[in-house]
Amino acid sequence: MKQKYTITISDVQMNVITDESPEAVEALVGLVDRKMKEITGGSKQCPKSEAALLCALDYCSERIKSQRKVKSLETKLAFTETALEELEAENEALRRELDELKMMIAK
Repeated sequence: MKQKYTITISDVQMNVITDESPEAVEALVGLVDRKMKEITGGSKQCPKSEAALLCALDYCSERIKSQRKVKSLETKLAFTETALEELEAENEALRRELDELKMMIAK
């Protein structure tokens, strides 16, 4: 259920409506506020609008890196799954061969 929150980031107060829990909103606000402070370095020389854009650029950069990593991991997982299927098939063939050899020895 959507809830309305009044948040403050870099001394700017605003209202947001979200499905997120209060804890999730608080964590996100804290993260963005810390990033804004990191960018401005407590200096008044960097306008908040520029700091917000730099914060957004940093987020987008991290997101792109994460998406590339996920794609790489998905590719590796697909390769591993294929290799596993091949090994399972080979294992099954070897089991059948072993069973056949056992039957031949038992005769």
